[in-house]
Amino acid sequence: MDHTTFRAVCQRARKICKKEWKFASVYAIINNKIKHGVRLFCFLIRRIWRLNEIEVFVSPNLELINGILLTSRYNELTRPYVGYGLMTEEENDYTFAVKAFFKPYREHKIYKVLEAMIPNGFTFSRPVELALAFDESGDFSFRFPLSSLCIAYSGGLERIREFAALLRELATESGYFDFFQTQAVFYSPYIQKARETVGARPFAAMLEAEFGTRQHAYRYVVSALMKGNFGLHFPRREGCESDLFSVFSTDSLSLSPAILLHEYAHPFINPLTEKYRSLVYTHQNAYEWLSKYKLPDYRSGYDGWEECVNEHLVRAMTIHLLRRCGYTDTAEQMLRNDLYCGYKYIPLLLERYCAYDGMRRTHPNFESYYPELLSVFSEPPERASELSANS
Repeated sequence: MDHTTFRAVCQRARKICKKEWKFASVYAIINNKIKHGVRLFCFLIRRIWRLNEIEVFVSPNLELINGILLTSRYNELTRPYVGYGLMTEEENDYTFAVKAFFKPYREHKIYKVLEAMIPNGFTFSRPVELALAFDESGDFSFRFPLSSLCIAYSGGLERIREFAALLRELATESGYFDFFQTQAVFYSPYIQKARETVGARPFAAMLEAEFGTRQHAYRYVVSALMKGNFGLHFPRREGCESDLFSVFSTDSLSLSPAILLHEYAHPFINPLTEKYRSLVYTHQNAYEWLSKYKLPDYRSGYDGWEECVNEHLVRAMTIHLLRRCGYTDTAEQMLRNDLYCGYKYIPLLLERYCAYDGMRRTHPNFESYYPELLSVFSEPPERASELSANS
């Protein structure tokens, strides 16, 4: 644990367990029994640590929706737009079982409704957000509010309500959740790998220390039926802590610390880009400057200027934190890959992140530094690099 993370955990301990902290300190000082004080302190840290733990699991709601997507025309309909199918094309015992299970229900109305939602933008993270917003009781009521983007891209609230009702109908008629329990063993090795990853470092505490922002919960969801990884957040209420959900595929890269940091950085950074949208768009010329570096047919991070900003900031933060964690080789590999993919401002952002770490008295949290950070995009990347080298 580095000094910044240690300090953040201590501050959290003071806020959450004031009485216990006071007792530990007084007990150790008055009785001059440092060992006992340390034991009490360590107990507190373990107690606080549990509040920052990352919960690893498989979501039956997400597996249901992904199973429907897998057995629909989803890949066929999305491939012309993104260049590849968004659901797995691997064949294994689990995918065989899923396809066999849904085959008798291919004429169910939910498939027709789903395929009508796809042209609205019901792709990528939208089905994931919908699945994770549902209550876990199986009645498909909402425990978290959907983002305005998800509502719009799903075709509106009425369409979403219709889809939820059809999900409930299909799940009940087919006995889906009983079926899922018979298949859960497939995920055992992936859950074990994910738990090893999240247990390797105090990632949640590190993220909160770096951004100077607390979150309510961290959830790490594994799914073998889709391609790609997604980071989502559900605010508990306006301006308050959020429940973070990051969803990971089952390949080795997806289950690595690099992707963990990437996906959990999004919920810290994306809301700031939205909040400071007008300022972000004053630097929109950078989108055109970057176009010559973009790989042909590579869309990630280039579906609009806001996404481009988010991907630059998140990818740079991932590399920054990997270095802090001691994953130096992985960090350098990520840097090479990101530069190859056209994220040319990352070296400058890495310099700014190091500067931010040294100015935490002036900038106690990432948001206070965010407007200043955006100035990186005020010059073409090659020109900005020259100015940085000469400064």
